[in-house]
Amino acid sequence: MATSINFPDILTEIKNGIVDLAKSTVSNYLKEAKKDAQSLLTEMKDDLERWTNLLAQGLLTTEDFEWLVNSEKDTVKMAALEQAGLAAIRIDQFKSSLLNLIVDTVFKAIKI
Repeated sequence: MATSINFPDILTEIKNGIVDLAKSTVSNYLKEAKKDAQSLLTEMKDDLERWTNLLAQGLLTTEDFEWLVNSEKDTVKMAALEQAGLAAIRIDQFKSSLLNLIVDTVFKAIKI
């Protein structure tokens, strides 16, 4: 496994994926979805970078990494989407898809 990664490139890839994800899942709430997703990334950035580096060094398993990322689901607030009136079940689905996007993007970058 690679031991050095370009985390800013990974973040850029995630941000690009967010736009596509929002368009395909909550297109009528695109602005709010992007705002909430950006807030999530800002909140998770330090942890995500640390976990990504540990994964790249082989100090975390893929299962551990997925668990850590998905453990953020309950703490993530989608305030803009909630305020815009999107149904809670759709917000939850968007959150799950967003966390999966993060995991998949990191795995792809590390070539797992």
